[in-house]
Amino acid sequence: MRRVLLSAASVLAVLYLQSALAQAPATVPKNTPPAVATAAEAKPAGAPTAVALPSAPAAGADVCAQLEEIRAALTKLTEKASQKDYTPALLSLGGTLVGVILGAIVAIWTQKKLLLHQRTLADDQAKSARDLADAKATQDRELAANRAKLEIGNSFVQWQLQQVSELYGPLHALFRESHALYRHMNTVLAKMAPERFRFRPDPETDRIDGQVFEIHLEGEWTRFRTVLHLAEVYGRGYGVEDYFDGVVAIGGRIVKVIEEKAGFVRPDQAQLASLFGQYLAHYSVLERLNSHYKTRRDRGQQASPSSTASNEEPPMRVDESAVFPGQIQKFVDSGFYAINDELSAWRKKATA
Repeated sequence: MRRVLLSAASVLAVLYLQSALAQAPATVPKNTPPAVATAAEAKPAGAPTAVALPSAPAAGADVCAQLEEIRAALTKLTEKASQKDYTPALLSLGGTLVGVILGAIVAIWTQKKLLLHQRTLADDQAKSARDLADAKATQDRELAANRAKLEIGNSFVQWQLQQVSELYGPLHALFRESHALYRHMNTVLAKMAPERFRFRPDPETDRIDGQVFEIHLEGEWTRFRTVLHLAEVYGRGYGVEDYFDGVVAIGGRIVKVIEEKAGFVRPDQAQLASLFGQYLAHYSVLERLNSHYKTRRDRGQQASPSSTASNEEPPMRVDESAVFPGQIQKFVDSGFYAINDELSAWRKKATA
């Protein structure tokens, strides 16, 4: 700053000096010799007048004095400039710096809060997206589980429908038909020869109606078994041959169902498969015996009711192991009703 002021003062001094020299008065100084003055005064009119210049010492002294005044003024100006109070400027600068710093702090704080808010929003959106994804995944799993259960249920229902339509239903109907025909034959015999045939209630019997049909042989009553006592009634004039032929024909249909559909046995009725085997063996014996006595009747070799078959030679030796397995009908009926109950339950669930 001081250098700038000094340079400006120097320039002003030079300019001032030039101006002073140009405007100096053309007077004769007091020390001018008389001769010179007289000559000037004696000059005729109309003659050109010579300009009198001041002497060099006098002019230099004036310039020096003026330069001293300028120097003194510049010195005062410089001192005044050097002693200038910068407090307002510093305060203004400090205020500006404080404002800038506070503005930067506020901007940084605002930016940080904005970033935090944006991060919070992003986290909330991510959490919402995860929650939605989890909810959708849970819903998909539940739907898949329900769909799987429904498919399993449908498959199970289809399997039960096959069980009831191809095994249990036909066997239930055929065994009922065979039992009814067999009881008709028993009733006919009991009416024609009550002294020899009778019904006896027995709650422990394997027959579904709780009745036991008996025959009187060798002085005692015994349970009538077709494969053991067929010769006592078939072709003896009781008129029951068609009943036996019908029972054997129904048995043939039962055998066909068992041989083709035994795989539909319910898992909780494993014993029924064993009973199927017993029935197949029973029917094999029954069919052969019935064929033998039917052929004898067709040949006209019919015996009287009073005669016995003890002296006749049977076509094959038969014992108790070949009798009808009465439990088979109870198992078939039980499975048949259980399947129908389960199908009814499924139907109620489907329409609920």
